[in-house]
Amino acid sequence: MKISLFEEIHKHTLTKKPLNFKFKGIDFALESDPKAGKFNLESTTKVWQMVPILAFILSFFFLLLSKSLSLQLISKKSYSELADQNRIRTSIVQPERGVIYDRNNTILVRNKPAFGIEMNANLCSLQGQNQNLCINVLNDLSEVIAIDRERVAKELTAGKVYIILATGLTKEQILPIEANIFLYPSISVTAFPQRDYLFKDVFAHLLGYVGFDEENLEPAIVGKMGVEESYDEYLTGISGNRILQVDSIGKSFELLSEKPSTPGKDMTLYVDKALQQKAYELLAKVVQDGKAEAGAIVAQDPKTGGILALVSYPSFDPDKLSLGISSEELTKLSTDPKFPFFNRVISAAYPPGSVFKMVVASGALMEKVVDEFTIIVDKGFIQVGSFIFKNWKPEGHGEVNLKRALQVSNDVYFYTIGGGLRIDRLAKWAKSFGYGSKTGIDIYGEVSGFMPDGTDRDWYLGDTYITAIGQGDVLATPLQVNNVTVYFANGGYLYSPRVVKTIDGVLDAQPQVLAQNLTDAHTYNLVREGMKMAVLPGGTGYPLFDFSKRHTGIELAGKTGTAEYKNSKGEDKTHAWFTVFGPYDDADIALTIFLEGGGSGSDDAAPLAKELLDVWFSK
Repeated sequence: MKISLFEEIHKHTLTKKPLNFKFKGIDFALESDPKAGKFNLESTTKVWQMVPILAFILSFFFLLLSKSLSLQLISKKSYSELADQNRIRTSIVQPERGVIYDRNNTILVRNKPAFGIEMNANLCSLQGQNQNLCINVLNDLSEVIAIDRERVAKELTAGKVYIILATGLTKEQILPIEANIFLYPSISVTAFPQRDYLFKDVFAHLLGYVGFDEENLEPAIVGKMGVEESYDEYLTGISGNRILQVDSIGKSFELLSEKPSTPGKDMTLYVDKALQQKAYELLAKVVQDGKAEAGAIVAQDPKTGGILALVSYPSFDPDKLSLGISSEELTKLSTDPKFPFFNRVISAAYPPGSVFKMVVASGALMEKVVDEFTIIVDKGFIQVGSFIFKNWKPEGHGEVNLKRALQVSNDVYFYTIGGGLRIDRLAKWAKSFGYGSKTGIDIYGEVSGFMPDGTDRDWYLGDTYITAIGQGDVLATPLQVNNVTVYFANGGYLYSPRVVKTIDGVLDAQPQVLAQNLTDAHTYNLVREGMKMAVLPGGTGYPLFDFSKRHTGIELAGKTGTAEYKNSKGEDKTHAWFTVFGPYDDADIALTIFLEGGGSGSDDAAPLAKELLDVWFSK
């Protein structure tokens, strides 16, 4: 039978014997003197035996104290932010990009109303960032809208907090998401202006397109090519934000504050919409009919260097890219063997063929290799040792002077004067006209081309001969060829071409002169006269022989070119060139046509120039 502590104490008072007992793990001894009314209760446990217990109690106390201090002081900000994230939603207000106009104030690019979906990665889980839970959200939303999951996954891995999931959505597309938005605290639906390219493929290489900024931690849309990329800092505007308060399930909300976005700046280009459209139409037809593999057309205002048209074909639809194309679709476009993203006007370099002869003629006259009266007899070829260099016309042109050589594009004449110049002086003059250097156009992607000077390998006289007719190692972009044409159109100024004319009505930049008066006036006029003869009866530019009659006395000057090359299969093919300016005495357009694998300058490129000049001068 168990005896209680009280019964033991009562028994002690009767027997007066000391009582020893244990309470809560501690030993006690009780002595009493009933007559004196005294009781003496002492612990028999040594003090050192209580140290572990006291240490445990004190440790537990300080642990609680330190945790309390940590929560209330050290981690206060962090936990406050988490608490705020549960009740406050912040979304970015995307700005409208600037509107882009052509020279006649026709809108080329604008914005249209649309919606976007944004994710706050820190709210995929109410306890904080959890990438796995973010992926779960993506899985759910992907059943309703198209999301580039590969891009989003990369941005999550990179540590982005605010991520744009999709743009360009209609009200109908976002309704299922809005109806269930309380299930996804990390998701917000926002107004998201959508870029609207009114002429699609026609202006693609000139204007570019927009897409997601994958480098910046803040969600943003940036320019990716053309004007959109080069002038992004002006077009993009400044983002705003909206701060909302939501209830415990994230459904109802109250607008706490809003900072409106600032739209980007509007721009006016030098380009002419009608000329650009016609150039695209002509190139597309030639390529689609199988008469050329690709092509490029560029035109400038000779008085300013302003780009009147810039077309590269094949092209692409910028609207598809701006809507948020998937990585898979983008890869397919990027690896297309037709290279639709490739801007052949500024990024591709080709042998210029006979359009290069304008430079060779200038150099030979200035270096006194020939003068305007020098006659060379062309029998159809020139021979050096065992090597024969042929004229394009097998029977030859007979007696030829400089203007006649430009008119009929005589190869033997230019072999001869090229040999007289030698490669060092030939290269010097070509480089002074811009061959081998970038023109400095105000959009990205330009290449320099190549002008040999005979120092990079063993060089022979025959190499100089073929260089003098624009073959061999010399390579040029269509824009470089057009720039030389501008020089002979405007009185002797070589400009850095410009695409953008004004920003918010203010002139972007004054025309930049790269070089001027490279030759004396006599040489300059002789080359111009030879170019004028090329588009008159007896010249190689026969499609333009009747132009002056059809356009009330407007005279032109131009140069054809046909450049030989081998294609990827090793087959002999030719590029077709034609470059022209007019009116002859006060030019307002310099136009260059290039057809990749497109036949000859006379038969194939010049007819396109004729149709484009008909459009231009019909105004």
